[in-house]
Amino acid sequence: MLMPIMGDMRRFRALLPLLLIALLGLIPVGAFAQTDAIEEAKEEKENAYEALKAADAELEAALEVFVALHAELQDLEYRIARMEGRIDEDEDNLAGLRDAAQNLVTNAYINSGSSTLESALDAANIQDILTAQHIITRSADKGTATLDRLDAITRDLLRKTATMEQDRQRVEELEAEQAQMVAQLDQLRTEREEIYQEARQRYADEVRAWEAAERARKIAEAAKRSGAAGGLPPGTIPDFICPVAGPNHFTNDWGNPRSGGRTHKGTDVFADRGTPLVAVTDGTLRFSNGGLGGIAIWLKGSGASYYYAHLDGRASGLSAGSYVTRGTVIGYVGNTGNAFGGAHHLHFQLHPGHGSAVNPYPTLAAAC
Repeated sequence: MLMPIMGDMRRFRALLPLLLIALLGLIPVGAFAQTDAIEEAKEEKENAYEALKAADAELEAALEVFVALHAELQDLEYRIARMEGRIDEDEDNLAGLRDAAQNLVTNAYINSGSSTLESALDAANIQDILTAQHIITRSADKGTATLDRLDAITRDLLRKTATMEQDRQRVEELEAEQAQMVAQLDQLRTEREEIYQEARQRYADEVRAWEAAERARKIAEAAKRSGAAGGLPPGTIPDFICPVAGPNHFTNDWGNPRSGGRTHKGTDVFADRGTPLVAVTDGTLRFSNGGLGGIAIWLKGSGASYYYAHLDGRASGLSAGSYVTRGTVIGYVGNTGNAFGGAHHLHFQLHPGHGSAVNPYPTLAAAC
C-alpha cells in the first residue's frame, strides 16, 4: 500500500510544473492589465502559485521522512526474521542439552545420595540447577562442558529474545509512524489539489468573463458600424451555426412591412414542419408562449441573444434556465402564433449585446 502511494505522489509532483505553466499561460498579461478585476485575479493567481510551491516543499520533506522510515522498517523486519531462525536453532540445541543435564542430576543422585536430587528438584529453574555447587563439583569434565554450553546457549537465547522483543516494539512504532505519515501525505495532496483546482477555476472564470465582455464589445461595435439593417459582418460571431438543422431557404426580408404598420425585425427561414431547430451557440434558455410569436424560445449566449418564434414545439427535457451547448436540439419548425395557417418557418432574431434586434441575414447567410 505504501509504495504505490509514493509513486502516485512522485508522478503528481512531476506533473505539477507542467500544470502550473499551463495555468499561468491561460491569460495574456496585457489583457489582464485592462481592468482592476483582472489585476486582482492576477494577484490571486500569483498567491495561489506560491501556496502550491510551499505545499510542494512540505510534501517533499514528508516524503524523505517516509522513505527513511520505510527503510528502517525493512531492516528491522529482516533482522527479526534472522533472529527467529537463530532462536529456533538454539531451542533445538537446548532440547538435547536439557536431557544431558537431567542425566547429570540422575548420576549425582546415584553417586551422592538423595540430598543432591532433592536440591536439584527443589531448584526453581534451570539456572538454579546450573549454579548448584553440589552438582558442578561432582560432575565429570564432560558433564561440566555440557552444563557450561547449556548455560551459554540459555543466556544467549534470553538476550536474543529480549533484542527481538525490542525490535518488534520498534516495528510497531514505525508502522504507526508510517500510517500517520500516509495520512499526512494524503492530506497534503488533497489540499494542494484543492488549491490548484480553485485557482484554475478562478482564472478560467476570469478568462470567460473577459472573453464574453470582449465579444459583446466587438459585436456591439460591429452592429453600430453596420446599423440595424446592415446586421453583423460574417465572422463577427465565430462559433455561430445555422439554427435550422435541415433543408431550408430564406431571403433578406428585414424591414418588410407587417400588419399594424410594423416592419419585419428578423429573418424567416422556411423549412418543413418538424425540422429540428438547434442552439446557434452555447447559452441559457427562456421560454414564451402565445402572442405573435406563438411557441418561442430565447437563447442568451455570450455577447448576444437569439429569438426563435412560431415553433411547432420545444424539445423534451428542457426547462427555463437550462444551459445548452451549440448544436443542441431545442425545438421544431412550425407556424404557431400569428403565422398559424401559413407556411411553416422559423422567425429568427439576433440581438447584439442583448439589446435591440439587428438584421440576422448576413450572419445566417454565412452559416446556413
